[in-house]
Amino acid sequence: MHYRPVEELALDSRASVAAALCALLDPLLPLLSPGGARLRIGDAGANSELPAQELEAFSRMLWGLAPLLAGGGQHPIAARVCDGLRHGTDPRHPEYWGAVDGPCIRAVEMAPLGFALALCPAYFTQRLRGAAWEQLCAWLRQINTIHLWQNNWLFFRVLVNLGFARTGQPVAAHTLEEDFRTIDTWYLGDGWYSDGATPSRDYYIAFAFHFYSLIYAALSGAHDAARAAQCKERAASFAREYIYWFGSNGASFPFGRSLTYRFAVACFWGALAFAGVEALPWGVIKGLYLRNLRWWLRQPIFSETGLLTLGYCYPNLNLPEAYSGPGSPYWACKAFLPL
Repeated sequence: MHYRPVEELALDSRASVAAALCALLDPLLPLLSPGGARLRIGDAGANSELPAQELEAFSRMLWGLAPLLAGGGQHPIAARVCDGLRHGTDPRHPEYWGAVDGPCIRAVEMAPLGFALALCPAYFTQRLRGAAWEQLCAWLRQINTIHLWQNNWLFFRVLVNLGFARTGQPVAAHTLEEDFRTIDTWYLGDGWYSDGATPSRDYYIAFAFHFYSLIYAALSGAHDAARAAQCKERAASFAREYIYWFGSNGASFPFGRSLTYRFAVACFWGALAFAGVEALPWGVIKGLYLRNLRWWLRQPIFSETGLLTLGYCYPNLNLPEAYSGPGSPYWACKAFLPL
């Protein structure tokens, strides 16, 4: 189903891209739980338990909401997000997200929370004080003591600790250094990585490895200049080949895993702008970014109430992986980083 609030936007300016994000957030607001910590979008299910799926839906909208807030924008769901952070990390609250003692969807969803703290630290530190702030930090800090899958998941710990660094919290410096060393072993040259010690080379290189690296480079370059420069150099090399994964009409090449993330594939172009990396002329980068957003937001990928559905160019439960839950498609909110 088409969704008129985004289909009718020109998507040719910052204001219209912000309007598109707000139109995507609007249908989520009434679906938040009473405490704000869980978001139940549907009943399709995944290979994780229901509370974790509802955390996933809650956290993934932060990929877009945090840039909106950091850029001076507003949306009414932001106040409810602060309630959710307060209650989801409180072991005594019925909407508590649960302990994290190994690689699981909860560890995945720590990444957008850490990203939000890193991008707009004052917004959250001013609204979460005392016990609420300590609970949030304690819950996120679990990622520093667990084993993570040896692939792009290592960046989830990087983002959480980036959030800690930007809010004056201690970081797990030794563990992060080990993670970065491991990530470097997967570098193949010409901007390409393998996703761990596997043959996987797909959109995860763009919307994971380079997206996270460019965020780190932009926000940590002052005290980690050598690594930031390396991240930018590798992303620039990748851009010169990644451009060929996009058609002149904005459509992206359907290949690899997690295709239900849809316009997340454009987040790489936005991350280049965020980090100030003119890998291609800025007009070319902007065109690649906006044409992809336009193409996707004119496809029938929505429910009758404007929710993103599981599928690719239309709702299709045969396409997603077993780990894809009703909130998984909102990983596409990564595309709103330029806000």
